[in-house]
Amino acid sequence: MSGLQDIMGKEVITSDAIIIGTVDGVGVDTDNWKVPAIRVNVRKGNEAALGMKQKFLGTQKVFVATPQVSSVSDNVTLAVKMDQVREVLVDEKKVQTTATTLLKKKVVGQDGKEIGYMDNVHFDATRGWEVSKLDIKLGKTTKQALEAKKGVAPSSQVSIQTKDVKTVGDMVMLRLDMDGLKDYLDSRQVLKK
Repeated sequence: MSGLQDIMGKEVITSDAIIIGTVDGVGVDTDNWKVPAIRVNVRKGNEAALGMKQKFLGTQKVFVATPQVSSVSDNVTLAVKMDQVREVLVDEKKVQTTATTLLKKKVVGQDGKEIGYMDNVHFDATRGWEVSKLDIKLGKTTKQALEAKKGVAPSSQVSIQTKDVKTVGDMVMLRLDMDGLKDYLDSRQVLKK
């Protein structure tokens, strides 16, 4: 299993060993909790091969469909050659959201009380790019409330399974309130750091 931080910056190479760029993020389908595409900063000079114009400042970014990723290790290797990459690009408008966007969101309980904010997204490239859990950095009030309920100082970060997310909008809403979060953490022992 990988987290967003584990894949960011890795070089993306084609099956004919051409570096097309580096991973700049991942798209996330929050309805099905899958990663449908990885976002790539295109290496200068590769724009024409991808049917793009070179930017004067900055780099072009493209989304590559994850079914075309053959492996993730030191590099992200695609199953297609450079002249085929153009065919496996995903339109940015079809990407529901990105993990980077999720990381900026506050997390609230089902009762609307603020819990903290998203800190990482974990996915498994070997299991259909399934997003299985999310790391939440706890807010000070939440830490104090959990400490009072548990009698011990809780971690500053917890991992929550995606099945326990009720919805994602301007914020991430869990299916748990503060008491439910305490019980969840006790029963699943998902405390981290």
